[in-house]
Amino acid sequence: MTESELSTPPPPLLVVDDDPAVLRQMGWLFKPDYPVLTAGSSPEAIDLFLRERPTVAVLDLSLGQDSGKDGVDLLRFFSEADPAFHGIILSGDITRPRALEAVRLGAYDLLEKTVDPEELRRVVARAYNRALLSRKTRAVPEVVPESSPAALGIVTRNEKICEMLRVLRKIAATDVSVLITGESGTGKELFARACHQASPRKDGPFVAINCGAIPENLMESELFGHEKGAFTGATESRGGKFEAADHGTLFLDEVAELPVDLQVKLLRVLQDKIVERVGARTGKKLDVRIIAATNQPLPEMMAKGRFREDLYYRISVMSFLLPPLRERGEDVLLLARYFLEKFRSEYQKGDIVDFSKDCLALISTYDWPGNIREMENRIRRAVIIATGRFVTPADLDITLSPRDPGEEAPLLAPGKNLTGAREEAEKRMLAEAFEKAKGNISHVARLIGTSRPTVHALIKKHGLNPREFKE
Repeated sequence: MTESELSTPPPPLLVVDDDPAVLRQMGWLFKPDYPVLTAGSSPEAIDLFLRERPTVAVLDLSLGQDSGKDGVDLLRFFSEADPAFHGIILSGDITRPRALEAVRLGAYDLLEKTVDPEELRRVVARAYNRALLSRKTRAVPEVVPESSPAALGIVTRNEKICEMLRVLRKIAATDVSVLITGESGTGKELFARACHQASPRKDGPFVAINCGAIPENLMESELFGHEKGAFTGATESRGGKFEAADHGTLFLDEVAELPVDLQVKLLRVLQDKIVERVGARTGKKLDVRIIAATNQPLPEMMAKGRFREDLYYRISVMSFLLPPLRERGEDVLLLARYFLEKFRSEYQKGDIVDFSKDCLALISTYDWPGNIREMENRIRRAVIIATGRFVTPADLDITLSPRDPGEEAPLLAPGKNLTGAREEAEKRMLAEAFEKAKGNISHVARLIGTSRPTVHALIKKHGLNPREFKE
């Protein structure tokens, strides 16, 4: 350790417990070694953490119900805010499921509240050494493995998406045309960019054009360019998107919107690799890789004569169907937290810590009809307007509607009161979470933002059988 490091005071130690006597004892125990911060509630602890950024904390598992958060919740918040943070959990019963969850979340240690004070001092000292080393290590830029989805700009833990990316890496080295299909907002352009980034063309241009956003009478010129005087208003010669994408990738978004006559010209370009500007007498040979995308059912359009079959087979040498967000399991919360962190930084809203429990439950059970694009826009709005430390359902501005109105009982049915409506909604949310999690109780707890014991209590309350949801 250098002389400057020896003279630098250690970061503060945070102790969180709802018993004032315990806080006094902890202060007396640790003050000879560290600056000590004490908090008797989770809001106070969060406030101290955001202001002082302690490296290590000793957290009581069972805090008071001041905000519905316990030591495990605080461990999660602090660890997400500072990857170098080390938390030590104290519990009256270290075999409790909630205590074991703390270990799963990465607690440095889990100790009985009756632990010998000297042993606790040794554990805290070791945690400090690890935390300071981790903070030093993280000062060096992290190298993202090339095999990681993050290396391609994709945020996912979904095995289906990861398998697609493995295939994409293999075909990216070739020049085969790629067709990406899926609902609007599922990330088709991001997937196309990932393909370009993984290819030998990554240093060349990536040019995107939305075929449905350009008037039909201008589309040919936009794609292929035009010569001066080719039509009224063509006062100078100009290259199109194909020429701009030479030695790179051209992304044709909403390719199903192309008029049939332009489909013929596009097919000819793909076959001959020669682009002829509107009004030109000769063509220009280009080196362009085509990636197309659509949310339309191309086979149905072919059957109706609205999309050429030969063009379809030319652009879909390799095809990918991106699943909607509602089918991506744990990616829903993963993406939500990714966007929360992104916009907290972008709009300098560092006072926002996380989503509230109700908000996490809403995010997990909402259908997200607009998929990732809708989630991104709603969380951006929520971060901008949020006034507290936690993003609430009201900030997201989501109005839930029944998925199948014909199967839902009316809210104002005879004999139904507010309590009954709440219990019905609770049961429905629980059943949907079990269906998504395929009966896995730990996954259900994460989806609805609660603990395993609470899930067991809800199962008993509503008479659900988790085995019915297993595959």
